[in-house]
Amino acid sequence: MQEDDHVDPQNPALKNSPKAASVEEKMAAPADNGVCYWNDKKYSDGATVCDAGRRHKCWSGKWVDIGNC
Repeated sequence: MQEDDHVDPQNPALKNSPKAASVEEKMAAPADNGVCYWNDKKYSDGATVCDAGRRHKCWSGKWVDIGNC
């Protein structure tokens, strides 16, 4: 079983990577050299976080919702 970092909701006053809204957006050019940020914390490509019961995966600099956590 995968271990997720449980996080607070994204705070707009802190650095955050965007959440991909669609498959097309997910497949777009990488941002931030493939790393993601959540409330100023840096995550490597492939890392996952849990926010409000939803799992997000860092995918080429964007957060992608991959299901429940």
